[in-house]
Amino acid sequence: MIPVLNAHNALFLDIDGTLIDLAQTPDGVVVPEGLPALLRRLQTGLGGALAILSGRKLADIDRLLGAFPCAAEHGVLVRQESGGVAVPTVQRPALYEHWLRVFNRYAEAMPGILVEEKEFSLVLHYRRAPEHEEELRALAEKLVAESDDAVLLPAHCAFELKARGGNKGDALAGFMTIAPFAGRKPVFIGDDTTDEPAIAMANELGGRGLHVKHDFGGETANVRAWLAAADLG
Repeated sequence: MIPVLNAHNALFLDIDGTLIDLAQTPDGVVVPEGLPALLRRLQTGLGGALAILSGRKLADIDRLLGAFPCAAEHGVLVRQESGGVAVPTVQRPALYEHWLRVFNRYAEAMPGILVEEKEFSLVLHYRRAPEHEEELRALAEKLVAESDDAVLLPAHCAFELKARGGNKGDALAGFMTIAPFAGRKPVFIGDDTTDEPAIAMANELGGRGLHVKHDFGGETANVRAWLAAADLG
């Protein structure tokens, strides 16, 4: 059963596939009307204890939703206060520029492949060319095997080479040690394998980790409706 969100919770939310529908490209997503305002209302009702945990770049989070406490790039870049300074928890992988050259060569040879550059990771998106999935998986596995400071994150139609260290679970745990999150029961909602550490951490800390597919029928609209129904006083 999905819990009732109350004023004693701390709320953590993924973006893509959770708050908004996935799109063919990261820049192609559509933010539903009223979503940023809804999140602001929830943040106020929770005494400020709302944070975004996303794989997106920090600038993308702010562009889509506005400035909230957040963990960008899967927890590698953490901003504790709305509009505050984001602090990196790791360094950029040493082979970043090499990976970028390799990824770009593949993107040039494979129509539909998109390379996304982040501050601490690189992503190969193949949603528009799913026939290349296994070839790109092999490429990503080969490249990460050559590195001692990076990990491979498979996601929805994407392979991401990311700096080792930091994940959404660690970010959630970190937020729960500081005001206004400390002393509350965490609720996290996510939809992807990259969200599993945060789902597990929310449960470990006595709260609830929720999955869009299992708890909301796979529909982001159901997540937004559940958030909108919250009565936080």
